[in-house]
Parts: sequence; structure tokens; C-alpha cells
Amino acid sequence: MSRLLDRLSNDLALPPTDLLYLIKSAPYRYKVYEIAKKAPGKKRTIAQPAREVKPLQYWVMKNVLAAFPIHPSAVAYRKGKSILDNAAPHAAHAFLCKLDFKNFFPSIKSSDFEKFMHFNPLASVWTKEEIGHLSRILFWRKKRGNVLQLSIGAPSSPLLSNILLYAFDVAMNAFCSGADITYTRYADDLSFSTNTQGALSQMEERVMEICKEIRSPKLMLNEGKTVHASKRGLRRVTGLVLTNDGLVSLGRERKRAIRARFHRYMLGQLSGAEIAELAGMLSFIRSVEPLFLQRLAKTYGANALEHLIQTRSRLR
Repeated sequence: MSRLLDRLSNDLALPPTDLLYLIKSAPYRYKVYEIAKKAPGKKRTIAQPAREVKPLQYWVMKNVLAAFPIHPSAVAYRKGKSILDNAAPHAAHAFLCKLDFKNFFPSIKSSDFEKFMHFNPLASVWTKEEIGHLSRILFWRKKRGNVLQLSIGAPSSPLLSNILLYAFDVAMNAFCSGADITYTRYADDLSFSTNTQGALSQMEERVMEICKEIRSPKLMLNEGKTVHASKRGLRRVTGLVLTNDGLVSLGRERKRAIRARFHRYMLGQLSGAEIAELAGMLSFIRSVEPLFLQRLAKTYGANALEHLIQTRSRLR
């Protein structure tokens, strides 16, 4: 038995025969459903691995994937990082360009992972057979499909996407650094900013050139989501607003919604789940726009805010 199977068998207390059968059938063990996208009539396919497959994926994340680097420009799905870390680097710049990868997770195939593992020195401890086992643990096969792809819904997909885009992030960051452009990536959302007028006009072309140079994964831009903005209009990065004085804000709409919910909280009109959600937003509000939190305390009373903070502590 291979070292990978031996460790998995011991750590997860699975008999080798049962483990091997589970790995071989893992790509088919997914619950598949659809959820509506923001765009009218559009749906996103979610494929969640069965409960017996998830422990395998978590084990691989900890014992295999953790060995590989993630570029600092990739902010999503990282412990201690948030959408604020994605937006803040762009706050002081006048010009912004946002691009979006089309069908991001499904575009990443098991062949991309296997190629990455075969040529990465950090993966030399794993045999070709073991890499095949890892592919089956990490990737999903669509019904009537003939390839294994990354699923939206697997706990390992976010980490694996960051790892497999390391070469892209390195190349993208190198180009941007030489052109005095700031670059961050939050999953499939690419953000570029600068104070040099016209410097971002060809970003779409440059991104696709780098995608072709890297070759794996094969990624395409969603042209309908390309945004160019400046201080003359609204600049928003992963839902946060960049203000003209170089700060990051929750934005008027979100603050209005928070005020309305806080008002309903004061009137005792929120459900337990809504109170928990509002309480959970406190640390995020404090980190993004602490002055807004102070204004809430002034309007509704510091005691009410403290009571909500205590509610959050009890819910943990």
C-alpha cells in the first residue's frame, strides 16, 4: 500500500479496502443543486461532497496542500484576511480596473492539478499513483461528464484554486509592479489600481496574455463584468467603497441597511438569527469604518451596543 493510503487509513481509521473504494468513487459522491445568481435568470451549480468524502478533503488540505505557497496578492479564503485586505491596497489610487474570471472553479480541472504536482519540486514526495488518488479526492465529475473539475461547494476548492493560480499571480504581480500598478485577487475577482491615467486601459489584454503564457489552468475573462472607474464616480472593490480621501467605507447603502436593522433591534423586532447576524457584523464594521460604529453608539446608546457585543460573545 502506498504511503498516502497508509497515512489516510491510519489517520481516518478506515480499512484499506474501504478507503480505496471510497477514493475511486469520491468524484461521484456529491450533492448537486442550483442557486440563483444576482443576474436575472442565471443560476450557479453547487456540488457539495458527501459527508464521507469531506474528511478526506480536509486531510489533504492539512497534510498535502498546506505545503504549497499562496501568493500575497491572493486574498480570498485565507485565515486572518477579509475583503478589507483586498480593497485597502487600492484606496489611495485614483484609477481602478476590475476584471472577473468566467466559470472560475469549473475551469480548473484535475489535469491542471496533476500537471502542477508532477512539475513542482514540493510534490516530489508523492508518486504518480498517489497524485491520481489526490485528484479523485479533490475533484468532482459532473453527471454525464468526462472530466474531473473543481466544484463550488467542496471545502478544499478555495485553497486549491489559490495554489494552482500561484504562477499566474506571480506573473501578474511582476507586470503590475513594473508598471506602478497595484494588483489583488479575491478568488475570481481581479482588482488593479494606479494613479497614472491610461495605465489600466489594456489590462484585459495583458491578463489574457498571461493566461495564455501560463497555459494551466485555462482561464477566460467574463467580459460582461469588466469595470473601469475613477474618482469621478463610484469605486467599489469586493463590496466596499473606496472614498476620494483614500479610505475604505461600507458604503451608503450598506450603512443605511445596518442602521435600519439596528433600529429594528432596538424595537425588539429581530429574530434570534437576525440578532446573531447583526452581532457578527460588529467586528467587521469596527475594522472597516470604526467612526460609523461610534455614530451608532451615539444614536442608539453605548449600552445597547455593549449589550449586542455581549450577545455576540454568548453566541460564540
